[in-house]
Amino acid sequence: MEVKTINYFDKDFDYDDFIISGEIYIGPEDEDFVYDVFEFNVISIKRLYTNFENETGNSVMLNRGWIIVKEFDENLIAKEIDSIVSKCRHLDDEDNYIELSSYFRRLN
Repeated sequence: MEVKTINYFDKDFDYDDFIISGEIYIGPEDEDFVYDVFEFNVISIKRLYTNFENETGNSVMLNRGWIIVKEFDENLIAKEIDSIVSKCRHLDDEDNYIELSSYFRRLN
């Protein structure tokens, strides 16, 4: 498995207070146009804290598909995504996609 591309969109961005949506195209290394698409969000610690601060009672956040960072750095995020994808090297592609779904939101 390898990352084919990472796309960022829906940027609500400030230096240390942001949330950004993205998609990752992940597929077998030996096939150029074969991939599954996964969604994710990158959120700063400051934005995450602000969102919880406005909630009343106990706040809960499910974290599949969320990357929490102090400041936005595309290179560091790409390295972390590559690290996750490199751990998913089973014999069956579908098993790889299922395992990746525990980290990212699968669209297919």
